[in-house]
Amino acid sequence: MKALWFAAVTGSILMLAPGAEHLLAAPKGKDASERFPERPIRFLVPFAPGGNTDILARAVGARMSENWGRPVVIDNRPGGAGVLATEIVVRGTPDGHTVLVGSTGELAINPSLFKGRLPYSVDKDLAPVSLGTISALLLVAHPAFPVKDVKQLIALGRSKPDVHAYASVGIGSPMHLSGELFKMLTGTRFIHVPYKGGAPATTALLGGQEAQFGFIGMGPVLPHVQAGRLRSLAISTSRRATLLPNVPTLQEAGVADFDTSIWFAFLAPAKTPRAVIAKLNAEINRILELPDVRGYLVRTGVEVAPSTPEELARFIGSETVKYSRIVEVSGTRAD
Repeated sequence: MKALWFAAVTGSILMLAPGAEHLLAAPKGKDASERFPERPIRFLVPFAPGGNTDILARAVGARMSENWGRPVVIDNRPGGAGVLATEIVVRGTPDGHTVLVGSTGELAINPSLFKGRLPYSVDKDLAPVSLGTISALLLVAHPAFPVKDVKQLIALGRSKPDVHAYASVGIGSPMHLSGELFKMLTGTRFIHVPYKGGAPATTALLGGQEAQFGFIGMGPVLPHVQAGRLRSLAISTSRRATLLPNVPTLQEAGVADFDTSIWFAFLAPAKTPRAVIAKLNAEINRILELPDVRGYLVRTGVEVAPSTPEELARFIGSETVKYSRIVEVSGTRAD
């Protein structure tokens, strides 16, 4: 993936967060890639089966197993806002056989949300392998909510502060912080109503009583948008979504500099040899570019975005800076 395309998708300046240079510092291993893989590979997924992280892990794992002749075990370890699975990888043997399939929350939000309380450092204890996919968030509203576009939503939030509510999948989630960023950039005031996951948040929006709009992942809400049960107002990323090409981005709708997403990436323990990282990167990127794999993933509501380890390191750094500012300004605190 070229750096310019990468920047276009994320809308962010590729920069390292303070101390993030450690993300690029994986020591060399003599002929390590020639022996790798020597046994089954374990993909740690911080969420239950069925979500975008799990879908990506299984799609890549199946093809990797076919090509390398080694089983790829998908180990779902939900809990602790992704801390449990991440800590397992951090403490794993740094030989490429233990890989984290992580996302925005664990890698870019948790460091500021749980400042000083994480049992590891993302930039020091993990080695980037490759970005996998990026999913835009969809800003949706109940059809009865008296707004038909972003301009009207901003006007309502300014004229009637703290009256209407937006839903999210939980405090500190990318959906919650997208709502806080929207308030910061537009000077609006809305009430935040957190739910425990995409399904209950979507159900609440379909009811339109407790929360009238919100940023939700494409997967849970897309069928309801297509059926007219929810109204799509905008896409959170700086680039339009493949599945909804007629829905404008928030930047196109007049909210300058708005760019948030949920992204999914592969990382290994920090001391994994560079040769092994390179072999994993090449294989993951090869799989992501397979037409059937790419087509399958796009149909789930994501954009395929393979990268080099260096691009992923810079991306994580810039995303960490962005979300730390949102957390700080909004005063968001973990439960």
